[in-house]
This record gives sequence, structure tokens and C-alpha cells, in this order.
Amino acid sequence: MTQHEAMEALSQQTGITLAFNDRGLCRLRFDGRFVVDMEVTDDETAIYLYSRLGMLPAGDYGREVLERMMRAHCLGRESGKVCFGLDDNAVMAFARVELAGAEERTLYTELEAFLDVLAAWVDVLQAG
Repeated sequence: MTQHEAMEALSQQTGITLAFNDRGLCRLRFDGRFVVDMEVTDDETAIYLYSRLGMLPAGDYGREVLERMMRAHCLGRESGKVCFGLDDNAVMAFARVELAGAEERTLYTELEAFLDVLAAWVDVLQAG
């Protein structure tokens, strides 16, 4: 499946016309709560999903959050295919959707799973 076929399938499943721009990017907003960027990899074999979850809380709570995230991320115990990282002090979530062997529902299914993880961790970050 190509990135264009994956995006066409996602458009049909959501009822919203979606497309990558000339740089291979597409930004989605969900309920005013999440912004998810989709980006085609340079070799066009996958699509990255990524989102800024929020700023890492300062002090002990920030350290506790990082520990919880790393435990959740270990072997995908609580995060599935979603990985976490830091961009300066911004906590990021990201996932890679492989296009080889993908089916029509693959991008939609992966996006749903990604949003589930975002919902859980945004609340944890905001609690601090």
C-alpha cells in the first residue's frame, strides 16, 4: 500500500477528505484536545504518527512521570506500539505505521490505538 492509498482509505473511513501536503505532512486535531501529525518517511515505506503530550512537570512529579512512562513503554506493556520521547522539555508520543502489507483499515486502527494512549498520558501529565 502507498501512503496515498492509506490516506484515501482513512478519508473514506472518517468521512473527512485528508491528504498529505507537498512535504508529506498532514495535521489532525481531535476534540480540541489532541493534535496528531502524520508524516511520510523519507523512503515512503511508512507513516509516522506523533503528538506533543505536554511539558514534562518539574521536580519529583516529572521524574515519577518519566519512570511510569518508561515502565509502560517497556515491551509495550501499556503503550502498545507507541513510543515516548523528549523534545527539550516537551513529552512526545510517536508510532510508525508500516505500509508494506498494510490493509485498508491499518492506518485507521493504528490512529485509534495512538489516540487511546494519548488520552491516558495527557491526563497523567496534566495532573502534575
